Amino acid sequence: MEIFIGIDLSGPSNTKDTSLALFEGDKNFLVFRQLAEGVTDADIYNVIESQQASVTIGIDAPLSYQPGGGDRPADRALRQNIVAKGMRSGSIMTPTMTRMVYLTLRGISLSRGLSTGSATILEVHPGAAIGLRSPDISSVVTYKTDMDSRLQIKAFLENEGVQRLPVDALKSSHSFDACLAAYASWKWKLGKSEFLQPADPPFHPFHFSC
Repeated sequence: MEIFIGIDLSGPSNTKDTSLALFEGDKNFLVFRQLAEGVTDADIYNVIESQQASVTIGIDAPLSYQPGGGDRPADRALRQNIVAKGMRSGSIMTPTMTRMVYLTLRGISLSRGLSTGSATILEVHPGAAIGLRSPDISSVVTYKTDMDSRLQIKAFLENEGVQRLPVDALKSSHSFDACLAAYASWKWKLGKSEFLQPADPPFHPFHFSC
């Protein structure tokens, strides 16, 4: 079994809203193992360095920005995809927007540090990972604020092969997004991305997959 870690990242001064979810997976199943909330960068490094198996990490945060500012090609392409499915365009924000720039800063710093090890790093978007697959768009649109919607998505995930996901992981949207980020990284490893913008170094060194 390989290790799949999802991280719902917050800005560097607001680490209480950062969650990490760890799963084990193979080609058929993704099994929940661990959830950590309020994690710092040091906590994240410690969890990853303690793993013995191959690790794939899906990070919900911009891991690059577009030279000159504005949307990256991946931002534009994913926004078009989710709008076509009935999701809100505003869930894909430009990395250098005022509301996003500190998250982008932390995402870039953390991903460059993690990439010095053996882990595979991806940028992911948890809402899009579900919204591009689930027929129940109404739950996808409201899951951030509605527990019943998260329960509906949990049922969808179980049909997809996600096992042992505890209800406690649904109590916070940050923790649930960390689980969805791990799910997105698992789908990428299986070659089953619904959206994939390949890495384009040096400016965009990581795949963006949902």
